[in-house]
Amino acid sequence: MNISNKTLASWLLIVGPILTLVIWVGLEPTIVGDYSNPQEYLGMMAEAGDIGALLGLLGGVFFLAQMVGTTIFARQLGKEGSGAAVGNIAAILGIVLAAAVVVSNDLGLSALAAGSAGDGASAMVGAQVSFYGGASFGMLIGLTYLCLSIPMIAQASDMLQKVLGYLLGLITLVMIISTLAGLDLSDSILGIIVWLGLSLVIVVTGIVNLRSSD
Repeated sequence: MNISNKTLASWLLIVGPILTLVIWVGLEPTIVGDYSNPQEYLGMMAEAGDIGALLGLLGGVFFLAQMVGTTIFARQLGKEGSGAAVGNIAAILGIVLAAAVVVSNDLGLSALAAGSAGDGASAMVGAQVSFYGGASFGMLIGLTYLCLSIPMIAQASDMLQKVLGYLLGLITLVMIISTLAGLDLSDSILGIIVWLGLSLVIVVTGIVNLRSSD
């Protein structure tokens, strides 16, 4: 079966954010619990057992799928037309962000493996690096989707596509400004609204891209 890059990107943009939310917002907090530091992460994951590690793996994989879809979509917009150069920047940032997700997720899972093997010191080091290594995550994901919003707006063929571009730009500006201001939105209502809004815009963008003509 021959699947075009456009179709692949669209489905990854649709499925990736939905499954990421299912894991990170639904299943993991319910089964593992909410943790706010590396010590709690190791303790709660150890209590959850293999299911905790599986959820951690799946959450990372689904978010990686979202970023791969974002990168392919950005390259689609970067081929030609207004804002194409910025679209290519978004594609590069998407690759960097995807790599960061893989490294962070691997460190977290390695920390769990070390803890299970009785190496508490190595487990704590891995958990600390994984937990605090994402300090620039908000800025990086914000820049990625802000750059993506520019060719989305410039190349929009209808009002819905243009609105999606503006919404994406607005949401990511909030992420960037909050990061620059040193505000931690991760455990706040505003942070939840921003993340849900970003996920919704990405999913709808995938649907619109899938249904649009080449």
